[in-house]
Amino acid sequence: MPAYSRSCSLIVTLAFLLMTAGCRAGSMPDIKQPGVFIESDGYLVEIRKLGTLGNTYGPRLYPELPEYNSPAVTKVSPIYLNLPELATATLKGIEWRGYRLGGNASPDTPSTATALDWKSVPIQKASTSVPGVFKVVVATADEQGRWKPEPTHEYFGIAVDAGYKAGPIWAVKIK
Repeated sequence: MPAYSRSCSLIVTLAFLLMTAGCRAGSMPDIKQPGVFIESDGYLVEIRKLGTLGNTYGPRLYPELPEYNSPAVTKVSPIYLNLPELATATLKGIEWRGYRLGGNASPDTPSTATALDWKSVPIQKASTSVPGVFKVVVATADEQGRWKPEPTHEYFGIAVDAGYKAGPIWAVKIK
């Protein structure tokens, strides 16, 4: 086989691989490790647990991560859950402004959060083609599952137990 023919066949094979890799755009991302993930600018980004959201005296966030550890995204796209404990959990979406929703006071005092500081966001949870991985989308998202919160709100999170009991929250910062 001449050298020209081998290089041509190598180029054709490479082009085929690139085309088939490009066909995955818009489909289910390849998630192998446990966690909560979001697609941002073509990359799969892990959303670490931000802290605990309580609602005893109004909504209050008790962060366990520094603010700079929250991934920043321009729009909320589908969020993928690969944590067994979230498979049957009741989930709630919430958007808010200010890193420490409700202030820094102790849990036994009223929250300083007002109706302008936060709101509940209806979400939909669905199974995916991968067993154990669930897709969460804001109910009013566009066809691609993207959604933008109110302009004054800086964060969006997925909370467990609908926020009535103190429970974990995973959140992203909106740019």
